[in-house]
Amino acid sequence: MESGNYMLVFRGQLVDGISLEQAKQNLQELFKLSQEKVEQLFSLSTVVVKRDLSYELAEKFQAKLQTLGMVTVIQPMVGSSARDMASAAGIAVGVHTGERSTVQARSLPFEFLGQGGEYFRIWIVNILLTILTLGIYSAWAKVRNHRYFFGNTRLDGHSFEYTASPIAILKGRLIAMAFLIVYLLSQEFMPMLSVVLFLVFLVALPWLVCRAMAFRNYHSRYRNLRFGFDGQYMDALKAFVLWPIAGVLSIGILMPYAIYKQKYFLVENSRYGTRHFVPDFSPKGVYMIYLVALGIAVAGLVLMWIPFIGPLFLMAAYLLAFAYVTANTSNLIYNQSNLDVHGFDSRLVFTRLAFIYFTNGLLILFTLGLAIPWAKVRLARYRAECLSLNAEGPLDSFIAAEDQRRSALGEEIGEAFDIDIGL
Repeated sequence: MESGNYMLVFRGQLVDGISLEQAKQNLQELFKLSQEKVEQLFSLSTVVVKRDLSYELAEKFQAKLQTLGMVTVIQPMVGSSARDMASAAGIAVGVHTGERSTVQARSLPFEFLGQGGEYFRIWIVNILLTILTLGIYSAWAKVRNHRYFFGNTRLDGHSFEYTASPIAILKGRLIAMAFLIVYLLSQEFMPMLSVVLFLVFLVALPWLVCRAMAFRNYHSRYRNLRFGFDGQYMDALKAFVLWPIAGVLSIGILMPYAIYKQKYFLVENSRYGTRHFVPDFSPKGVYMIYLVALGIAVAGLVLMWIPFIGPLFLMAAYLLAFAYVTANTSNLIYNQSNLDVHGFDSRLVFTRLAFIYFTNGLLILFTLGLAIPWAKVRLARYRAECLSLNAEGPLDSFIAAEDQRRSALGEEIGEAFDIDIGL
C-alpha cells in the first residue's frame, strides 16, 4: 500500500464490555486530556482520528485505540477538509468538525550556532584536565561537551538542554571500566572466564541499551520538557542480540534487517513528554541503502587494481559508502517518523557529507588533532541546516511526563564496550 493514502475514523462504536464512561476515562488517563476535550471527542458522530497514514501504520493506531475500548475503521483518504485530528499514539489535538482548520503548517529549521574557536577553549581545557586527573575529569568533560552542543542547537527560537550530573556519569564509568579490565585480564590469564563474561555481556546488552537510552533521553530537554524512553528488555534482546546473530549466520543477508529492527526499536520507544515518536520506515528502505553502499564498495575493490592510483579509488569508495549509509539512514528515519502531528524533513546529501568527512580528516591530520573542535562544529552545523520540523500547529501543547531519574550506568557501560546505540 502507498504511504499516506488512509485515514482512521471513529464513529462512536465501543468494544463489547466497555462502557462509554470507561472508554472516556481510559482516553483521558492515557492521553492526559481535559474532560472538555474528551466530551467533545465523543459528542460527534464522526471523528477523523488520524490521516495521511500507510495501511500498516493505520493498523497500529487502530490496535492502540482498541485497547482503550474504541472501535475505529480504516478508510481511503477522500478529501482533506478536516485537519484537526487526534493521534492514537498518545496524542490528541482536536476533533473532526467538517470545517477547515485555521492552524497553519510551518517548516521550522534546526540551527546550530556554535563556533569552532569558542568550542576549542572548552575542548582543550577538557583534554588537559582529563590528563591531569588520570581520566576522572572525563565525566565532567562529557557533560560540558554535551551542554555546549545541546545549548547551541535551536528550534523555533528555543535551545535544547542536557541536564546529566557528572557524578552520576563518573560512577557508571568506573563500574564499566572495572568490568572491562576484568574482561581483558581474563582473556590473558583465564580464557574460559572471558567466554563466560562475554556471554554475560550478551545477556546484559539489551538491559544496557534500554538504560543507556533512558538515561540519555531523560537528561535531554527542550522547552522545559524532558524526552523519555520506554523500551523493554525482550524487544531489545531481539533487536540487539538475536537479529544480529541471525545476520551473522546468514552471511550478512539479514544484517540490514537487524539494523532496521534496532532503529525502529529506538524510535518507537522514544518520546517527548508523553508523546511517542511513531516510525513508519520499512526494511525495504534499509536494504536499498545497504545495497547501494555495497555497490559503491565493490566498485572501489575493482578500481583498486589500477596501477599507482588504485588504493586511492578504494579509500574514496569506502568513504563514499560510509557517507551514503550515514546520510540516507538519517534521512529515512527522520522523513518517515512523526511526533504527534508533526513530521520531519531531513535533506543530507551523501557527497557533501563525504566531502566534510574528508576535509575534516585532513584538517585534523595536518594540525595534529588541534582542529577537532572545528571539525565537530562544522559537522554539527551541516546536520542542523539539513533538518527541519514540519509543525502542524503550536509546539507548546506537549504534556510533560512524570518519570523517575535514570541511572547513568547503562550508558557508560555501553561506551566502555563501544556499543553504538545512536540513530
